[in-house]
Amino acid sequence: MPPLSRVPPVVASAIYAINEKDNDKFVAAFSKSAIMYDEGKQHLGPVEIGEWCLHGLIEHNASIDVKTATKSGTRTILYLIMDGDFVADYGITEPFPLYFEFAVQDDKIQSLMITDWDSSQPSMRALWVNNGCLEDPISSIRIAPRPQQNPPPGWVKIQMEAVSLNYHDIFTMRGLGMHPLTFPLIVGCEGAGVLEDGTEVLLYPAMGDQNYKGDETLDPKRHVFSELTNGTLAEFCIAPLRNVVKRPKLLSAIDASVLGIAWLTAYRMLFTKSSLRAGQTMLVQGSSGGVTTALIQLGSAAGMRVWCTGRTAEKRDLGVRLGAEEAFAAGEELPEKVDVVFDTSGDVTWSHSMASVKTGGTIVTCGAHSGRTFPADLGYIFVNQLNIRGSYLGTLQEFKDLIAFVVSKGIKPHIGLVLPLEEADIGFQRMIEGKTDGKIVVTI
Repeated sequence: MPPLSRVPPVVASAIYAINEKDNDKFVAAFSKSAIMYDEGKQHLGPVEIGEWCLHGLIEHNASIDVKTATKSGTRTILYLIMDGDFVADYGITEPFPLYFEFAVQDDKIQSLMITDWDSSQPSMRALWVNNGCLEDPISSIRIAPRPQQNPPPGWVKIQMEAVSLNYHDIFTMRGLGMHPLTFPLIVGCEGAGVLEDGTEVLLYPAMGDQNYKGDETLDPKRHVFSELTNGTLAEFCIAPLRNVVKRPKLLSAIDASVLGIAWLTAYRMLFTKSSLRAGQTMLVQGSSGGVTTALIQLGSAAGMRVWCTGRTAEKRDLGVRLGAEEAFAAGEELPEKVDVVFDTSGDVTWSHSMASVKTGGTIVTCGAHSGRTFPADLGYIFVNQLNIRGSYLGTLQEFKDLIAFVVSKGIKPHIGLVLPLEEADIGFQRMIEGKTDGKIVVTI
């Protein structure tokens, strides 16, 4: 019996329409409120679905050979072979296999999801990147189902509750990384969730060579979630057991979700790299980003004299509310030079950082959002015996120490915006535009 003889007539009609190159017939099979996902991209309503069929299929001489059909309730899943002329525009070698999953109600198609994986298997909501796009990273975002992963030996599955957004995710969307990226790729570098036995946990983000001894941040094979593995912005994430840390009861999932990247980076910068002591003065270049707000809160809790900069009065006011004694306009000359400057931006702030640190002082850098290269007066550096120290994440022990410090001091990490997964792209856009107010967290 041919596979299409066992499916709802409206599904068979849509497939016949593709092979007959009949766009009107294809569109007529869908309800007025239908939604279609192709490679995770949404097409809403008959007009958009018709444009997809015309430009994506008919103009590429597409044809479909259905191999199997499975029906369960309102769902019908077709395993098929797609042929056509896709090489020139998409670099796709045809023919190629696909799965079409239809949801049918009242003799109309309510939804169609096209995947290169068997959608009859367990799936999950996720935010993933279809390809890297340097100029328009937001365009590479897809918020659509992906297959669930089974943890290999030594790994566990976590049901994610909250995930913090990081600029590292935007680099991934641009196609940039410490390692070659393989798409599609679920983004998200950190987060908090629950194990299958109900244990509440948060994730240490750094992975690498299991046999490497010493400081994990120096491992040549180091990477974080969403580089060589899928990330955390999904209903479920798999992680090495070593990277799973039990969450203290006093720490909510939302607050815990920000500690793995920005807060761990700030902790290492402050307590490992700077050599600051209570009572000394530190300058934070910025007052509203993830790392900068963490530095202000941690430094204040540790007894440092905290100064910060901000491009606007609102950002400077935020820095003061979080514990800074003084807040200055970006580039403003300070009343006195400081013991340590923390620079997360790079090019745009570096000259001011150099001018603001006292003789024998230290500049700790962890980022280069505004540019990675800049002129440096080497004579000024060695005559004034400045220490310039790079910092990357932190060790597992530092992560555990950070958690204990935050809990013992009663610190509530500053989170400016909480969004559902379906609106995570809004959070990333705000980050790109520099409109942050502390960390942005996505709930799953």
